[in-house]
Amino acid sequence: MAQDRFVLIGMLVCSLGVVSIAALVLGIVSITSLQGMQGGSTNDPQSINIYTQPSTGSSPDSDADDDKIWTFAISHYDDKRAYLDKTTHTIKGFTPDIVEAVCEIANKNCVTVYDISVNCWDTKAGDRPRGGKGIMSGWYDGCLEWVQTYDRLLTFTFTAPWTKGGIVGLFARNDSSVTYDDLTNQKVGFIDGWNSDESCLARYTNILGSTLRPDQVSYFETADLLAAAVQNGVVDVAFGEVLGTFTSSLKRISPLDFENYCRAAGGSVMTRKVNTDLVNWWNAAFKLLNDRGRYNEICDSVNERHGHIPSGDYREFCIGY
Repeated sequence: MAQDRFVLIGMLVCSLGVVSIAALVLGIVSITSLQGMQGGSTNDPQSINIYTQPSTGSSPDSDADDDKIWTFAISHYDDKRAYLDKTTHTIKGFTPDIVEAVCEIANKNCVTVYDISVNCWDTKAGDRPRGGKGIMSGWYDGCLEWVQTYDRLLTFTFTAPWTKGGIVGLFARNDSSVTYDDLTNQKVGFIDGWNSDESCLARYTNILGSTLRPDQVSYFETADLLAAAVQNGVVDVAFGEVLGTFTSSLKRISPLDFENYCRAAGGSVMTRKVNTDLVNWWNAAFKLLNDRGRYNEICDSVNERHGHIPSGDYREFCIGY
């Protein structure tokens, strides 16, 4: 009987030992899991970069081929929206920040490339504007921050806009006597491919002579070339978005509240109508960007990140400001 009692006591001791060890293991696992959920200890919090959302293993378009490299052309960099960083020789600014954030959320490999604006949208004096050969031929998937216009909507589809679209104005030489409300027989210059073209100018029926003859119209590849043409007397007036290139060297002859008749909606990705997959994943990711409050964070950080670029105020181009 005593021997049986000792055997029973031994079995109970072993059982208690196993239970204690199991409880200890479960406790360690629970503490570790809780720390993981909280991002580590309170002394070592997990930092969050508003421009690169940590991967959660899901995306708005999880069935898509994530190995594809999506290419987006950018044609102008004149202010905080997009500019050439001469130190790194890369394109930076508000729009590149948006592209980086959207593509990170969507789990897409995105690359921004440069091309002249005429390869996205082409304008010729006296002709209707048309799609550029670059985007029409599939050199890239889309063109960045192109304002939606009634003419462009006939050819292309667009993602949700992330800018309001620029303010437009009329500019002349500093010593010019030309007034904005009478362009009769004046030679007018435009930036090739931009929404502020001769078709848009013709919508200003309150301006005398706003419908121009072909011999009054000249297109220039860049804002710098157009500004130089005004200064040299090649054209009398420049019509275009209010860019630092114009405001720093020319006289703005249109009023500050000059209405923009050139846009149907703000700036977004312009792509061929067959690229519905691009529009779908971009818009889904951009919605998440807004829902998480990151769009506003990027807008509010423009001056901090790109304040060394003198022109362009984020309240002029950010939606909701």
